[in-house]
Amino acid sequence: MSRPYTLKSVIWLAVVTAAAVAGLVFGRHDLREFVILAGLCFACELVDSGLGMGYGTILTPVLLLIGFRVESIVPTVLLSELLSGFAAAFFHHEVRNVDLSLRGRDFGPAMILVVGSVLGVSGGVFLSLNIPKDALTIVVGCIIMLSGLFVVLLATKAIRYSRPRMILLAAVASFNKAVSGGGYGPLMTSGQILSGVQGKAAVGITAFAEAFTCLIAASLFLLRGGGIDFRLFVPMCAGALLSVPFSVFAISKANEGILRRVIGLLTLALGALTIYKAVS
Repeated sequence: MSRPYTLKSVIWLAVVTAAAVAGLVFGRHDLREFVILAGLCFACELVDSGLGMGYGTILTPVLLLIGFRVESIVPTVLLSELLSGFAAAFFHHEVRNVDLSLRGRDFGPAMILVVGSVLGVSGGVFLSLNIPKDALTIVVGCIIMLSGLFVVLLATKAIRYSRPRMILLAAVASFNKAVSGGGYGPLMTSGQILSGVQGKAAVGITAFAEAFTCLIAASLFLLRGGGIDFRLFVPMCAGALLSVPFSVFAISKANEGILRRVIGLLTLALGALTIYKAVS
C-alpha cells in the first residue's frame, strides 16, 4: 500500500469513526443494535466495493428478516449506497483500479453509464406501479444469471469494447434497481466485462455510476413521500464507509483472470437469489 493511499485511508477511517461515535451518542442508539447493524453493513459493503455488487441484494432481505420495514429499508439503502458509492469510486481511482480523471480512460465510459442510469431509473420509478414485480424480478434474476455464466465462460477471452451495449446495459440495470430494489451491481459489473472493460475498472465504474443512480432514485422516492429511518441510516453508513478503503486495496492486488471468474460466479449466485426471493 502506497504512503499517500495509507494516509488518506487513515484520515478517512478517523473521520468516519468520529462521525459514527457522535451519531451513536447524540442519536441515542442502542449500542448492541448499532454494532450489529454497522458490522452487517461493513461486511456487505466489503463485498460490494471489492466486487461491484451485493450490497443491496444481500442487505435488504437480511434487514427484512431482522424486522425493519421495507419502506424504511429502501430509501436508507439508496442513500447509504450514494455515499459509499462515491467513496468507493474515489478510493478505486486513488489506487489506480480505475482512472476517473476528466481525461482518464474510464471517465467517458463512466459518464455513458451515468446517463443511461439516469434514464433507466427515472423510467423505472414511474413504470414500476404498472408492472407485476414478481414476474419482473424473475426476469431480472435470469438476466443476471446469464450474465454471470457468460463472464465465467469468457473469463480468459479478450472482448472488444462496445458503447451501444454499455448504454443499453446502464438503462436496463438502473431500471431493475428502480423497480425491484436490486440487480444493479451484478448486471452492471458483469455486463461491462462482457463489453470489454477490465474487471478492476468495471468495479470502480459501477461504484461511480451507481452513486448517481441512487441519488436519482432516492430523490424521487423522497419526493413521493418516503422517509429516512435514522435509527438504521447512521449505523448503516458507518459500517459501509469504514469498509471501503480495505476492499478497494484488496481488489487492487487481485489477479484479473481470477477476479473475472469470481465476479461471474458471484453474479450467478445473486441471480439465483433474486429468482428465489421472487418465487418464495
